Amino acid sequence: MTQNLVKRQHYVPRTYLKNFASKQVGDEYFVKALSIEDARPENIFDINIKNVCLERNLYTLPGETAEEKMLLEKFYSDEIEQHYNSIYALLTDPSKTTITHEERELIISTVVTTFYRTTKWINQHNDLLKRVYTQMFSLCQQAGKDYFLFEGIKVSIKDKTPEELLAEYKVENRPGQVITQLEVALKLIEARIKSDNIFVSKLADDDCEFITSDNPVVLQNIKGGHITPFDPSNIMKLPLDKKHMLFLMPDADEEARKLIVRHNVTGLFCRTEKLISNAEQFQKADRFILGDEQSLMGYLQTKDLAERPLSEEEIKNMTSFDDYIKKGKELGLF
Repeated sequence: MTQNLVKRQHYVPRTYLKNFASKQVGDEYFVKALSIEDARPENIFDINIKNVCLERNLYTLPGETAEEKMLLEKFYSDEIEQHYNSIYALLTDPSKTTITHEERELIISTVVTTFYRTTKWINQHNDLLKRVYTQMFSLCQQAGKDYFLFEGIKVSIKDKTPEELLAEYKVENRPGQVITQLEVALKLIEARIKSDNIFVSKLADDDCEFITSDNPVVLQNIKGGHITPFDPSNIMKLPLDKKHMLFLMPDADEEARKLIVRHNVTGLFCRTEKLISNAEQFQKADRFILGDEQSLMGYLQTKDLAERPLSEEEIKNMTSFDDYIKKGKELGLF
């Protein structure tokens, strides 16, 4: 069968996004979205999941045929996305406590590829390059030169603006960037399969809900140190829907790797887990946080309070864990 060219390519799969939908109309799913640049209640808007977390030709590769151009897009579709519904059902089924090696490998592969395939990596690199190109362009003009050397490569600026140079770079280097992202993901998958166990947390209280974002996988360093993305000792967290959170926990023994460890959280622990996760989603998002009306509004109600720095006097008066909990209650965070 001839492969069709797909131009609108999702870097956060629709199979994932639909579980945060605020409504469904036939086969169409809609989520509420909010830009992190102006995060106010009046700016929450409704959007079809077809139209969010995508970019034109993001994974399109050079090639003569549609099959060659769609190789990477097809890999993500066939190897990851088509399995997501069954993985999601497995992870959110409270009666499911054991998993096969194949199921565990699919879960880990899904989380790791979701982490590495988003555009935030490319955007951060391009933002850095924009600053470099702008500075080098200015230095060339001051020196009367029409080129500069960047990583040993001669870059001509003749009859070009910095913006045109960056646009050329994006087009020429994007295939290499997305292939490198996948190569790194595959290496990390191999490392994490050797150690991770699967942990699912559920928010049991009705007024506690998770949000997600256009960069939904969050890393935590188990030792509290600097986070290196490729480090297999990081905890990897992915909200599955407004009630469930998936954790990949490192350093599990062989027997633990066959299990799904489950925990329902209530009360203070429920509110704390929601608060931490939603703040992480906002901080790590590239452009948007996503969810339903209640979950986004719930986050906004605590956002300013959670981000307010404590005064020196408040910090001085908090000498125990109970003091921190008391302060959180006073601020309305718990």
